[in-house]
Amino acid sequence: MELKVEGAALHPQTLQEAPANITILTAEDLYKYGYRTLGEALASVRGFYRTNDRTYQTVGVRGFGLPGDYASRILVMVNGHNMADNVFDSMLWFGVDFPIDMSLVKRVEIIRGPTSALYGSNGIFATINVITKGPNDLAAAEMTMGAGSFGEKNVQLSTALALGKEARVLVSGTVFNNAGESPLEFPQFGADRGLAVRMDGERGYHFFSTLAWRNWNITAVLSERDKIQPISWGDTIFNDRGTQVIEPSRYLEAVYTREAGSRTLRWRTYYNATHLRGRFEYPLDQGVEDNRTCSCGDWIGTQLSYRFDIGRLGMLTAGTEAKADIRVLQSSGDVSPVRQAFVNIDRRDRSLAFFAQHELSLSRAWKLDTGLRLDTSAYRRSFLSPRAAVIYQASAGSAYKVLYGRAFRNPSAFHLFYEDGLSAMANPHLRPENADTVEVNAIRAVGKRWNILAAGYGYWLRDLLNGAYTANGLLRYENLGGARAAGVEFEIGGRPANWLEMTGSYTFQRSTDQLTQANLPNSADHQAKLRFAVPFGRKLNGSSSMQYYGSRDTLRGTSLAPAYLADFTVSSHQLSRNFDFRAGIRNALNRRYFDPIALNSRVDSMQQAGRVFFVELIAHIPE
Repeated sequence: MELKVEGAALHPQTLQEAPANITILTAEDLYKYGYRTLGEALASVRGFYRTNDRTYQTVGVRGFGLPGDYASRILVMVNGHNMADNVFDSMLWFGVDFPIDMSLVKRVEIIRGPTSALYGSNGIFATINVITKGPNDLAAAEMTMGAGSFGEKNVQLSTALALGKEARVLVSGTVFNNAGESPLEFPQFGADRGLAVRMDGERGYHFFSTLAWRNWNITAVLSERDKIQPISWGDTIFNDRGTQVIEPSRYLEAVYTREAGSRTLRWRTYYNATHLRGRFEYPLDQGVEDNRTCSCGDWIGTQLSYRFDIGRLGMLTAGTEAKADIRVLQSSGDVSPVRQAFVNIDRRDRSLAFFAQHELSLSRAWKLDTGLRLDTSAYRRSFLSPRAAVIYQASAGSAYKVLYGRAFRNPSAFHLFYEDGLSAMANPHLRPENADTVEVNAIRAVGKRWNILAAGYGYWLRDLLNGAYTANGLLRYENLGGARAAGVEFEIGGRPANWLEMTGSYTFQRSTDQLTQANLPNSADHQAKLRFAVPFGRKLNGSSSMQYYGSRDTLRGTSLAPAYLADFTVSSHQLSRNFDFRAGIRNALNRRYFDPIALNSRVDSMQQAGRVFFVELIAHIPE
């Protein structure tokens, strides 16, 4: 109950004070439960679920995880830095492609509900703020070597150094090479061609560095992943390793923070680059068509915020944010058998936003939080995002909240401008999606050992971005229809005994299309989660994370069987002065289950991995 969250209001707050429904995963949680990717960590949390189409892992929340949508209505940040690219306007990476290793994460702040009043586009259903460790959080250099099922291999080396004059730096590098599951079965491609052999591999690297010096924090992140696709977007040659995606990404950010009493000034400036390159091989009557694509974005941005006391009127946070594209290249062309270009689009945007947040104590127990943000753009429509929260804290261990917010998702450069003359048509007149959300939740401590939470919520989405075919057969994005959702959540967690910690949750929700009243694809009405950890002596921990998902529909309307997954992890803490280990089993009961996907028109669901093992050896290298 004393954990602090920063992403809900741009400054540290307890979970009771924050104007949102929040879960926090600490570094200890990530290690103890064996969460090695961001998607795996989020899948363990109330209301969230993971989907894997064997190109990307992605997450949904509260019944929204449309196949092919890639979590574009969820905002992901690293230390407050927006990780969405400027071509698709989404953060695609929740697996090993996420550029920050989980061992470098101090905590993950999971903020449910709309946050456009603070951060602008994409913060409709949830905001994930990944807080990384700093140079002072690493006691010694570490080397981690991991191995697992399907040829999984990785090595990470991290160290922290003192540079003098109050400066310290943390540097970490990781390389990984995973062979992937093989063979994969796709009966849609015929009995003699239904096995994809060695078609699930990926390899790449992560580099992370953060420098702390007085009021400054400077962060550099570089990563790349090369992924072979067992099936791709379109009718590529089946069981051919030539089709793959290559994803280099990097950003450099400097943040200046100055605190003086109740006043806080923060300024950040950054450069980002995300270059998603694809190679796709298509069959021809004679030979192979080798097609290359690039969704390559480079942009710069800055944000300034100031929080200060306005006396009896409470606390005010005011700020502005600006972003300018350097490149928003969408290209596609063949390199063989005949070199030709189909697409070469580079439409750059400039955006500016102003925001303010007011926190007012009405009495000792009552608090009112309000916020407002205006987003403007060179070629996107302006949007005004309000939010309000009334919070009643009867005691230090309880809080009751009524929350309202309006959020939006801008049409991306891909939605607005992609046109190849063959299959797709641009639509530069698209409007932002928008959603109104109302939520009521209660948090209460029961005795000294338990915390309980209950929440009810409703969403109303309008102007959804959907693809529709024109009279001449071209795919064009339109603002079509809307969706509604309502649900309830319950969670209980704590320590029923000194040797046991546990958290259990249940979610019931219904997400429907506004026009047809049908359930949205990849939306389970029921979810149940349980995780617990127990010590094995003084130096070992055992843990389990269990998940149940009700039936989900594919885009074709096929109903997939419910899924029950059980994971187990054993980890050590200071097993020796220089050595620790972690080992685990995923899907321990070897359940056969499928996820809805949207890649190839022939395949609307993807079988997921059965029982999977991993082990990690961690060496602590003394200075």
